Amino acid sequence: MNKAAAQFIEAVSKYKAIAIYIPGSPDPDAIASAYAINIMLNYISVNSDIFAEHRLSLAQNRVFIERLRIPVIFDKKINPKKYQAYIVPDFQDNRIDYLNNSIPCAAHIDHHVKSNETIQADFSLIRTDVGSTSTLIALMVKNLNIEISETDMTSLATALTFGIQTDTDKYNNITPQDIEALEYLQGFADKEILQELNSMPPSTKTLTNYKKAREQEVVYKDWAFYGLGFIDARSRDSIAITADMLLKNTEHKTVAVFAVIENQRKGELFLDVSLRSKSRNIDLNRVIKQITPNGGGRRYKGAYQVRLNYFLSAPDRELLWKVIEDSTIETLRKSRDALYITGIKSIYGRVKDKFTSILKKDTNR
Repeated sequence: MNKAAAQFIEAVSKYKAIAIYIPGSPDPDAIASAYAINIMLNYISVNSDIFAEHRLSLAQNRVFIERLRIPVIFDKKINPKKYQAYIVPDFQDNRIDYLNNSIPCAAHIDHHVKSNETIQADFSLIRTDVGSTSTLIALMVKNLNIEISETDMTSLATALTFGIQTDTDKYNNITPQDIEALEYLQGFADKEILQELNSMPPSTKTLTNYKKAREQEVVYKDWAFYGLGFIDARSRDSIAITADMLLKNTEHKTVAVFAVIENQRKGELFLDVSLRSKSRNIDLNRVIKQITPNGGGRRYKGAYQVRLNYFLSAPDRELLWKVIEDSTIETLRKSRDALYITGIKSIYGRVKDKFTSILKKDTNR
């Protein structure tokens, strides 16, 4: 990671102003990574601002940025005339359509499988063997030859620790690299703030969604599907939290929680699906990419979105939801079966190859 840190500094140092962009829903890992990058750039005299495509909908995340005073500009497009380049942390795709013809991507740092839509960046660090992007940033900071002030180091370490914690499911899916990063960060992080963030109970909306999900459960073999109907965009993060809660409290191997998200202010409508799995052998990223390019996953969790703006004026909302619900469940059923058929074929292929190899050895004797 020492080499990566030096390469990152070399790539970004040639710019005077950089926009750090968080696509999709800004979770703690993305926010922490963007914040740490923002601090690092400041110490090498590169101006930067953090932009998030969507506003926060989870109370815990709002407290997170308020307590650490993380300067995020929400729900606003980047002015390419103000910046010479941009950086994308914690997202499979670093393409930003309205920017790519104006300014280059200075850096793309992520821990998911790279998307086919990914474009060239001056610096690219994509590692799927870590539990979070915050881990990669922490190990880069560890290897930087930059003296960061005690105040900034405390904020940075607290943010990155929380980012690692959330994306490793409270350390349940931790890797050796995550452990190395946490060992480095623990000497600087503010433990009181971390305790405060971890002691926050689920929101009333999340608890309501969890109860509704249990009532709407549709079981298919070892998977279960939960439709929540229409949800305001300000509460969209409760879908992912509900999925986490359901996986822990049901016997099913994989769960999918979905809802239609309404953003009345922006005039948007889209399907949001969160998947969670207990099996390390299920490739959720592959499942999602076969459904749509607008999403992705890693081991144990994933999510995707489908725009439905065409149906904003649908006169019968109940009928619209029924069509969406049935279509989503059928799509997930087929995806589940395709995944297992592919797995069986793969096992058969390995057995066949081994059997052929044995026959060849016997023939050559």
